[in-house]
Amino acid sequence: MPVRLRGASRDAAALSTACVYVGPRSPYANPFRAGDRGSSPLGPPMDAAEAVDLFVATLRGPVGRCYAARFACVLRGFDLMCTCLLDAPCHADVLLRLANEHGSSNTFRTVYSLEGPR
Repeated sequence: MPVRLRGASRDAAALSTACVYVGPRSPYANPFRAGDRGSSPLGPPMDAAEAVDLFVATLRGPVGRCYAARFACVLRGFDLMCTCLLDAPCHADVLLRLANEHGSSNTFRTVYSLEGPR
């Protein structure tokens, strides 16, 4: 089963062709980052779990489902590398499950995901 690794894009390239970098400045990057403001510009900064929750919510939206399907096809079977700490919430965990979970490719859950209609 593919796993999440920690490193930069050059680290993923050096490992092998079985690893895809999904961190900042990649086509698979999470547009929401810990430290950014949440839904309100006056609200507190998001933590990592909230940033992952927003990523999941975006992938469940009408446009996001198209991206989710594409990501699932492209990333299936690959190890994913991001700059996040391995013990911290990361969107790469969402992408791993999305790409490699058995059953529906629209099923993606993490400890940090929003529960709601799909």
